[in-house]
Amino acid sequence: MIISSKQLTQYSIHATDDKIGGIKDILFDDETYTTRYLVADTNTWLPLSRKVVISPVSVSQVDVEEESVHVDMTVDTLKNSPSIDEHKPVSREYEEHLFKYFGYGYYWIGPGAWGEYAHPNELVTSPTDQEAESALPSNSTNHLRACGEIDGYEVATTDDKVGHISDFLIDTKTWQLVMLVVDTNNWLPGGKHLALLPSDIKEIDWAAHHVAVNLSHDDLVQRPEVDNDKLGDGHYIAALIAQIAET
Repeated sequence: MIISSKQLTQYSIHATDDKIGGIKDILFDDETYTTRYLVADTNTWLPLSRKVVISPVSVSQVDVEEESVHVDMTVDTLKNSPSIDEHKPVSREYEEHLFKYFGYGYYWIGPGAWGEYAHPNELVTSPTDQEAESALPSNSTNHLRACGEIDGYEVATTDDKVGHISDFLIDTKTWQLVMLVVDTNNWLPGGKHLALLPSDIKEIDWAAHHVAVNLSHDDLVQRPEVDNDKLGDGHYIAALIAQIAET
């Protein structure tokens, strides 16, 4: 199933025994463009100073009709999970602590976006063995970025700046970011919402607040227009991606 980040950040979170607030933001890996964590809005059930994240490994269901994400843990388990400082990058040390707490295998051991597995849920029953853990590098560059931060970044083509990032489309089976949406309304007459693929991105410049792409102005504006009413239709998104591949 394909879902937009704007939709997902309106969803509530359901533990196995109760509802526990909603999703505040989404953290993704800017190398693999894979969703790594859902940031929980804890204001109604935890002290304001504590922020917690939920890995897709623990997500058992995304219910579009109820606008909810169901996780395979109790309220107390989530309440007692390691907290983060939302104003600082999530470190690999924190991730190790978090995954050990839940007893999950490490997604960063192995060749794929989820290590040796195709889907995150397979890490639930595959805890990391000590031999593989000892092979980890002592330092690891952080590549986690927030959708909420990049939303609104200008898109820099090889010629100029055309539009800004307005949405992210996520496959809730693999949790890959399959597409970004570029809003050109403030740049071009009769502005449109255009499709951008992660493979188009050359660099995300955090200091300049823009996303540099390997496309010219003309290449970008010729991209297929995105119908916002069909963002949840996986067949529609697949057709858009196929159309881009043919150009």
